Amino acid sequence: MPTIVSQYLIQSVPVIHSLIVLDIADRTKPVEKPRLALNDSQRPHWMGWDIRTQRLVVTGSESRLYLLKLDETAGTLSMDDGFQDTDRKPGFNFADRDWLYGSKGFGLAHGVVFSR
Repeated sequence: MPTIVSQYLIQSVPVIHSLIVLDIADRTKPVEKPRLALNDSQRPHWMGWDIRTQRLVVTGSESRLYLLKLDETAGTLSMDDGFQDTDRKPGFNFADRDWLYGSKGFGLAHGVVFSR
């Protein structure tokens, strides 16, 4: 599911475990910016942009949700390493959680949105 932020089209590409950014300021000649690979097994899928925090939330094939930063000057993505779970890895891990409603188990985030 692509996301457009400013002059950039951000697209998840599950087969290469990455996100690509295209500068579409000149829509007749898009320019690809550096790609961001999440890891060797995560196949990114859904994304949502939060204009207030300037973060992109990404889910995929694994049980981890990530927050990314977009440098709108350079058109580059980076991991928001300040957003970590208790395992001290970037993102929020939905695997083997103690959930608020009293059960324990695996979760997988699918679609994501931000709300005002």
